[in-house]
Amino acid sequence: MSAQKIPLLRIALISVSFLFLFLIFVFQKTNYFALFFHEIDNPNLVFMFNKTIRLLANDGLCMLLILTLFREKKYLRVAFFLFVFELVIVLPIYFIIKLKMEGDSEISSPFLSQIHRLIVNPMLMFILMVGFYYQKYWAKNHEG
Repeated sequence: MSAQKIPLLRIALISVSFLFLFLIFVFQKTNYFALFFHEIDNPNLVFMFNKTIRLLANDGLCMLLILTLFREKKYLRVAFFLFVFELVIVLPIYFIIKLKMEGDSEISSPFLSQIHRLIVNPMLMFILMVGFYYQKYWAKNHEG
């Protein structure tokens, strides 16, 4: 798609999404828990809350990117189901393994570090976007 065909709103939404994804990465050590709860002193709860907030923000912004880039509900629906799977299934499993093996420290073993990148960072969504682009490219070049 040429730059002339991309409306200004789409460019703004894409730019804002990338800006906020960058800011979430830069401020990844922020304690979001302390912004809402002051009296609770449970390191595991703080760890889980902060990672969950990052997952919600990262995946929400990626879903905005998917909607803006592809403009097709089918892609957004797939991204939403991936997001729900991450949030409901994979994230709790990560928390159980991480907190049992290493506690709430930010430093992880190599294995858990890779899982952390896939879950808390928006890597799965970025991989999904590459797959969507490949699918669109393949379908466009193999039309009957």
